[in-house]
Amino acid sequence: MNEVEITVAGRVVADPEHRETGQGRTFTTFRIASTVRRRNREGVFVDVSTSFYNVAAFRSLGMNSHGSLRKGDPVVVHGRLTINSWQRADDSWGSSADIEAVSVGHDLTFGTTEYAKAARGVVDSLAQEAGAHGLDRMTERYEQGEGPAWGGPAPSTTPDGETSAGEGEGEDTPVAVPA
Repeated sequence: MNEVEITVAGRVVADPEHRETGQGRTFTTFRIASTVRRRNREGVFVDVSTSFYNVAAFRSLGMNSHGSLRKGDPVVVHGRLTINSWQRADDSWGSSADIEAVSVGHDLTFGTTEYAKAARGVVDSLAQEAGAHGLDRMTERYEQGEGPAWGGPAPSTTPDGETSAGEGEGEDTPVAVPA
């Protein structure tokens, strides 16, 4: 299987959400926007286009992302890219770019940050092993056409441009965890 790895620099669109699957596995989701800037004929930089990416970070990466990122933060995300498409209720088609993050960090082009090591010890090696299992399961679900890695149908866009998540059911369907 060929996997597409991608590194995206952008800004966090909304505060990250910490979630839990039906089996108790934790993860964090957030959305980033990346805007291309180019120089026009007059030599002035202009915004060309903006791409949006849904990001899912599992286990310790998810916990650390949830505790470190806020809306508006400049970030660099590296991970596995999947493009999903789905049919909306009005029979139109939509698509989304989803990244299962391998690493996430602040983009230091725009400011400074202070690193604080999380005290987890042995848990990190267990999390890495479990992460490999999660990647295998996600890959199987995508090959079977079951939708985004965090469960349920893909989000749909309403006529006024709002994005709403579908309501999925099943044992892998995540539920929101109160902050």
